[in-house]
Amino acid sequence: MLFICLLSFGAIFAGLGTFLFRKYINVKILRSHNEVTGFLFLAIAGLYSLLLSFVVFLVWGQFNETRGNVSREGSSAIGLYRDIKNYPDTLESKQLMIVYLDFVFNVIDDEFPQMEHMKSSRKTTESFNRVFSKMENLNPKTPFQIQLVSEMFNHLNQLATYRGLRTTYMETEIPPSLWLPMLLGAIITLICAMLMDIEHARMHIALNSLLGVFIGMILFIIILLDHPYSGSLGIEPKSYKEIFTMEQWSTQFHSGKAIQVK
Repeated sequence: MLFICLLSFGAIFAGLGTFLFRKYINVKILRSHNEVTGFLFLAIAGLYSLLLSFVVFLVWGQFNETRGNVSREGSSAIGLYRDIKNYPDTLESKQLMIVYLDFVFNVIDDEFPQMEHMKSSRKTTESFNRVFSKMENLNPKTPFQIQLVSEMFNHLNQLATYRGLRTTYMETEIPPSLWLPMLLGAIITLICAMLMDIEHARMHIALNSLLGVFIGMILFIIILLDHPYSGSLGIEPKSYKEIFTMEQWSTQFHSGKAIQVK
C-alpha cells in the first residue's frame, strides 16, 4: 500500500507540476534558458543521487547488521534450549524449561509483533528475567553438571546481549534532519526537470512522471530498510519457532518411546 501511494504521489506531483508549468510559464523564456537549466538539472540530480546512495548504503548496512544480530540471538537461544534439555531431570530443570519456553512463546507471540509497531514488550522482558532467576536456583553437584550450568549461563548472557542489540536497533530510525534534505532534494530535482523545455508536451509530462515514480521507489526502499521488523522484508523469529518445533519432536519421541515400553 505504501509502495503504491509513494509511486502514485511521485507520478502525480511530477506530471501535474509539469502540466501547470507548461500552461502558465512562457515557453520562449524556458527555451532561452534551456542550456543553463539543463546544466543545473544535471548538477542537482547528480548531487541528489549521491545523497540517496549514501542513505541507502547506510540503512542497508544497518539492516544487515540487525539481521545478523537476530541470527546470532537465535543461535544462542537454541544452544540454551539444548543445554537445558540435556541437564539431568530434576525439579529445578523442569521449572527452568517451563519458564524458558514461556519466554520463547512471548518473543514469538508478543515481542516481534510489538516491534513491527516500534514498541517494546514488557511481558517478554519479565519472562526473560524469570529465566535468569530460575537458572540461579540450579544446584549442580557433579563436574558435568557444573560445566553444563556454566555453558548455560554463557548462552544466556549471549542471548541477553544480542536481544539487547535487537531492541536497541528497533529505536534507531533515520532522523528528521536527514529526511528533510531528501524530500527537499526530490522537490528541487523535479522542479528543475519541469523547467526543461521539451517540444512535445506529452513526452515532457511522461518523462517527469517517470522521474517522480523512480524517486518514489528509492524512498520506499529506504523506508522499508529503515524498519527491519515490518513490511515484506521484516525479520522473523525463525530460530525461536524452531525451538518449539524441536520441543514438539522431543515430546512425540518420548511419547512413542513410552508406548513401546508398555
